Amino acid sequence: MQKRLVVSVVAIVLVVGALVSGGSWLLQRSAKTPTPEASVIGGDIEAAQAQLDAGEFVAAKATLEQLVAQNDKDAEAHFLLGLACFNLQEYDKARESFNRSLALDPGRGAAVHHNLGVLAYQLGDLTTAVAEFQAALAIDAQDADSHYQLGATYLVLAFPAGALQPDADYLAKSQSEFELALQSAPNKPEALVGLANIHIFQNRVDEAIALLEEALEQSPDMREALFALGRAYAVAGQNAQARETLQRFLDTNPPEVWAQEAQQLLGQLDQ
Repeated sequence: MQKRLVVSVVAIVLVVGALVSGGSWLLQRSAKTPTPEASVIGGDIEAAQAQLDAGEFVAAKATLEQLVAQNDKDAEAHFLLGLACFNLQEYDKARESFNRSLALDPGRGAAVHHNLGVLAYQLGDLTTAVAEFQAALAIDAQDADSHYQLGATYLVLAFPAGALQPDADYLAKSQSEFELALQSAPNKPEALVGLANIHIFQNRVDEAIALLEEALEQSPDMREALFALGRAYAVAGQNAQARETLQRFLDTNPPEVWAQEAQQLLGQLDQ
């Protein structure tokens, strides 16, 4: 009989924490129509957007600071400046820019509150993050990104430092938000991974594997999905699949803390 491995709480938190705070894709970038007072030349905004898309955040910030200096009432320029500053880890400036954008154009409230939630998470203020995601969903109840992010934040709250068992209320809230995200966006990889991690902890491993395999169909090199699927295979006793998947994960050159978890699991499989 093959040995079944125990689920690591640390591994679950690693995956979900990475999904919440891992990159600029977490920010909502949809732009509203500029306010009537705006007079920024469209080409300049397009240039700044192109710089953001290319990851040229210092250049984008400089372009956008020039634009808001020329016209402080352009909501879109302030919004994009918030994105640039967030990616430069200038969080106070990002918050200021997002809030200025919202004051000029209340119609972009869902995107601003979502981004402020991501910002709060980055700063470790999970209470504020929850409130901001809830505010975003009060405006747009169908937004899959905000449902996902709220679910992921609840899942991290469910596993406080040193906990051996999750907080049942937070865990249930997390699962509900992931399911709502998938109702709006059935193939959303991040939500599939989040829900799968809950299933792993609940020993619903076959369901978790199915979700993670689906996530990898959508995003074949997704580290979080590879890491979680390798663990799920190991828990299910499918050791060959676990080794192959964990090696695929290690081939992505993950952060050291992740690599150590994967190597430790591989070592257990070889025992």
